[in-house]
Amino acid sequence: MSRASHVASFTAGAIVGAAALAAAVPRDVARFKSFDAFAQALSLVELNYVDTVDEQKLLADAVRGMLHNLDVHSTYLPPQRYAKMRQDTEGEFGGVGIVLAPGFLDDARPSVPPYPIVDELEPGSPAEVAGLQLDDRLVSIDGQPTAVAGKELKEAGAWEAKLRGASGTRVTLAILRVGWKEPRAFTLVRTQVKQATVHGRVLEPHVGYLQILRFTESTGADVQAALAELKKQDALGALVLDLRDDPGGIVDQAILVADQFLDDGTIVTIRGRQGSVENQVAHKGGIGVGVPIIALVDQGTASAAEILAAALHDHGRAKLVGLPTYGKGTVQTFYDLDDGSGLKLTTARYLTPKGNSLESKGIIPDTRVDAFTPEEIVAGGGAGSGSSATMKETDADDPQLAAAVQQARLALHR
Repeated sequence: MSRASHVASFTAGAIVGAAALAAAVPRDVARFKSFDAFAQALSLVELNYVDTVDEQKLLADAVRGMLHNLDVHSTYLPPQRYAKMRQDTEGEFGGVGIVLAPGFLDDARPSVPPYPIVDELEPGSPAEVAGLQLDDRLVSIDGQPTAVAGKELKEAGAWEAKLRGASGTRVTLAILRVGWKEPRAFTLVRTQVKQATVHGRVLEPHVGYLQILRFTESTGADVQAALAELKKQDALGALVLDLRDDPGGIVDQAILVADQFLDDGTIVTIRGRQGSVENQVAHKGGIGVGVPIIALVDQGTASAAEILAAALHDHGRAKLVGLPTYGKGTVQTFYDLDDGSGLKLTTARYLTPKGNSLESKGIIPDTRVDAFTPEEIVAGGGAGSGSSATMKETDADDPQLAAAVQQARLALHR
């Protein structure tokens, strides 16, 4: 190429570059003007609003508003809430092993202030070892009352967050129990508590039950261990898989669980930004391959739980019993921010093996069965999480579980 050609090429490149720069400048100017307008608005609010305002709160609210207008699942999480969310996702944290329910649910004792109720105790946790019991009332934490003048001061989740902390640290709880005239103090030492996400038991000969409460970082391994135990007890002739009220969690763990029941084929297709496509497929060797599955679902079955249910259903591996699922067809990614807060941002959409999107649609079960009524719950019902080798009497109060067991019995004889 001649020197003149080089010069011509350079000149053409310079013209194209200048044109691109000229096109970019108006966009940058508009962007900077928007930032300036935001800064002006912030300043005007701080200087002129009728009450004194907190600048950090204003900025957090601005970020929250920005994500709120994207979609219903994207959100801003302040530091304390984000830390708790990450702990829930990991499934392990420093704490005392208590799950609380709101105090206003205690209609049976209207004379007692609405103290948060001990709803669950993790086996072997500091709270259980110290002698706390289900339905105990949490009156105070380190002297801070949970209810005053007949009103709960914070939601149950906020008190749970206060119970968490570094392993080895102490926390003192004032507990009120039926039959006690005054609250009693329990000083507990926090330790690493692993939240159980999987419960398995034998329902009746050759029929196993597996409940997945949520998908955390250990759920795939926990399901594998539970299936191995059921197999050892000769309880994998048919399996009732309970995904009711499972809000989802880590999608990768739902894929690992599906892989336990599928030998091949697509588990889920994930479509990201700019047309990126990721197909997750099953591999041979899962412990649950060939086991007839009856999956229980309802309106609380969402996200990763729906991915699992749809994968098993689309491949003909499971019959679904219960109610239509929630209908969440998007994947969220969590991003850490420098101040300890975080973003939950929708980053992809997923499709079932048959190419269906579940967003706002959910999955329609093969057999629709309504749940038990609130009165029946009070009377003592639900699948529970015990280890009995036969169906419990209270299982009969759960019509969805009863229908699933009936189908499991039929599957045994096919």
